[in-house]
Amino acid sequence: MQITPDVYLTNGYPYGRHQNGYLLRAPEALIVIDSGDMEDDSFGTVAAACRRWGFEVEQVTHLLVTHAHFDHSSHAARFRRMGAKILASPDTAEAMAAGDDRCIGYAMSRYFEPCETDILIEDGKSVELGGVVVRAIEAPGHTNGLMVYTVTLRGERLWFCGDLLKVGPECASVELGWPGSPDLNRPLYLDTLRRLVHLPPCDILLPGHGPAGIGVGKRLVDMAYTKAMVEWR
Repeated sequence: MQITPDVYLTNGYPYGRHQNGYLLRAPEALIVIDSGDMEDDSFGTVAAACRRWGFEVEQVTHLLVTHAHFDHSSHAARFRRMGAKILASPDTAEAMAAGDDRCIGYAMSRYFEPCETDILIEDGKSVELGGVVVRAIEAPGHTNGLMVYTVTLRGERLWFCGDLLKVGPECASVELGWPGSPDLNRPLYLDTLRRLVHLPPCDILLPGHGPAGIGVGKRLVDMAYTKAMVEWR
C-alpha cells in the first residue's frame, strides 16, 4: 500500500497483520521503519510488499526501530545479516542486544533473536540517510526507549510513531499503547503526550497499529493526550 509518493506500508492491516511496517524511499537509500512479527513469521509479507513496489528487500539500507517490542523489531537481526544498518535509541539498542523481557517475546511465546545496533540516535538529534534527514523525538512511557522519527517530504511533516498510539477505523478514535510492557510508566507517558501536543504538528501520522492519519496527525495526538488525561489521573 502506497501512502505518499515515497512511503509504502510493507506490513499491517491491509496484509491481514496487526503490526505496521513502513518503507521510505530516499534518493540514495531504502529505509524500513519497524519490522517484526506477531503470531507467525511475517518477513515474507515484508519482502513481497517490497517487490510489489519495485524493490527487493535485499536493497534495504537502514532499519529504524521505534522501540524494542517483538512486533516492531524482531526482524532486526535478519535485516542486519543482509547488510542493513540498524538505528535505534540507546534504551532500545540495549534491550535488543540483550533480547530480554523488554522485547516482550513472552507476549507472543516467541524467542527474540538479539541484535546489535549500528547507529544510536538520541532525542533531538538528526541523521542524514541517503538524502533524507530523520529527526528523533524521545517519547517514553509505553516503553522507555520509544522514539518518534520525523521526516519532512514535499513540505509535509511525517511522524513514524510506533506505539505512541493506535489509530482506530477511519481515524475516528485512538487507543494508548499496550499496557503489558515491563517498563510501562503511565505518568511518564502522560508527560510525553503533553510535550508532543505542543510541538509543531505533524501532517501525516504513521502509527505502529491502525491506519495512517493523513492530514489529521495533530488531531490524533491531541486525542491521545485527552484520553490519557481523562483515564489516567
